[in-house]
Amino acid sequence: MCFLELRTTRLKSAKMMNRGCLLIFSIITTQLMPFKEALECMMGEYKVNGQCCPTCHPGYRVHETCSLMTGTTCVPCDPGTYTAHRSGLKDCLQCKVCDPAFGLVTRRECSPISNTVCGCSPGYFCTNMKDDDCEMCVAHRVCTPGQYVKSRGTERNNTICEECQAGTFSPNGTLDQCLPWTNCTTQGSFEEKPGTNTTDALCSPKSNLQLTLIGILFIIIIAVIAFIAFIILVVTLVRKTTEKQAEASHP
Repeated sequence: MCFLELRTTRLKSAKMMNRGCLLIFSIITTQLMPFKEALECMMGEYKVNGQCCPTCHPGYRVHETCSLMTGTTCVPCDPGTYTAHRSGLKDCLQCKVCDPAFGLVTRRECSPISNTVCGCSPGYFCTNMKDDDCEMCVAHRVCTPGQYVKSRGTERNNTICEECQAGTFSPNGTLDQCLPWTNCTTQGSFEEKPGTNTTDALCSPKSNLQLTLIGILFIIIIAVIAFIAFIILVVTLVRKTTEKQAEASHP
């Protein structure tokens, strides 16, 4: 009796162990399936229709997939298209167009194995550079009068402008440094108009100033004399009129 119970216990234990092993095997198999599928095709191959086919070289595309008896049939990319790496693409990639509307120019033409490389037109800088290829360009900043160009723009950097300091000016914003105001005193002249950040000081020769003052004084004197003469004339006329009226009233 004891022998039968012991045997039954061993059978149950064996069944449980078998079930455990099957469960572990199932879990391991399930976890390894993605790796198995990922490793099905070797380097230089691509998966299609449940089989691995050789990839096409750069500059080519797949015309017909491989079979059990034949390899992949590849054909060259059409003009205006390319493939830069080995691939299983049925269609080559379209070449990029450098759009002048975005300030772009072609630096390197597209080839069957490489895409177009774009750069910036003169007077523009790139705002989105990827390796040596630019996606979009923007016009350089233009410095205004009263500013000078601290750093001129390049294909990768914008122009940097700075304001002119006191005592200097920039008439158009294109100078590399602001110009100092003219010192009229050292030139023996008179400062007729002070300078601003956009204009120079305006100087006038002292001789011209003296002539101007003399002319103004002469005009003032003439005006005063004319005014006095007018007053005398008016007074004289009034006096004569009064005398005539007096004579007429006393015959």
